[in-house]
Amino acid sequence: MLKDSDEPLWDGCMNHSELSAVAQVFTIKSDHELSEAGYDKIIELARSILLEGNRLKENFYAAKSMMKPLGLGY
Repeated sequence: MLKDSDEPLWDGCMNHSELSAVAQVFTIKSDHELSEAGYDKIIELARSILLEGNRLKENFYAAKSMMKPLGLGY
């Protein structure tokens, strides 16, 4: 599970892993008291901007499901 979460955000991406991207968006959600719907809208925009085939989780529920088995809070 941890290995899968540490995959690059897209093939060739050197700056972010799937895990680091989700953790950073969770931090923004928390810092700015965003709702789950607000989180989902940010992700929708980001996924439309990122390269096709990116591994950014498609919504809050999917991201939370990825983090929970890792024992990381959200």
